[in-house]
Amino acid sequence: MSDRSPADGTKEKGTTPPKAARSFRLRADEAIGAVILVFVAVIIAITTAFDDVPTALSQGIPPEQFPRLISVIIACLAVILIIQARVREEKARKRVPLVTLLTTALLVIYVVLLDWLGTLAAMILFCFALPILWGERRYVWTAVYAILFPLGVYLLFSGVLEVRFPKGVLPALFG
Repeated sequence: MSDRSPADGTKEKGTTPPKAARSFRLRADEAIGAVILVFVAVIIAITTAFDDVPTALSQGIPPEQFPRLISVIIACLAVILIIQARVREEKARKRVPLVTLLTTALLVIYVVLLDWLGTLAAMILFCFALPILWGERRYVWTAVYAILFPLGVYLLFSGVLEVRFPKGVLPALFG
């Protein structure tokens, strides 16, 4: 066999192409960085529709400036992510564990149930389901936690801090 490469610059079958040929492929971190930059652009565009607070009433950072400040910081971090992806070699990534995907799905279900069941009921269900999903098998202690923790959080925020939570459609029908 010959040690020479073909005229197109690639090596023999089964080897990786030269670095110049690989540099045009979009890497995962670059794609994620680009998606984040688009998200930041949308957020900044939304903040342009905020009402201006009169200077006499303004205290600290105006309402339209804070999301912009956070968005610029996120954009800078996304650009750093893209640059780092260009500089370093891409390694094979591990598969995302199934429990991570199921936890994400449970969080989405929680957000949907929040408006339907109300904050307290949705939080109790979530606090019961999540430990079980993660492998907890002491159901009695999980149930105690699932009732006491959300109740404590709810009482702290609604009673002491006077934060109003969504009551939900289902409790409104019966109450």
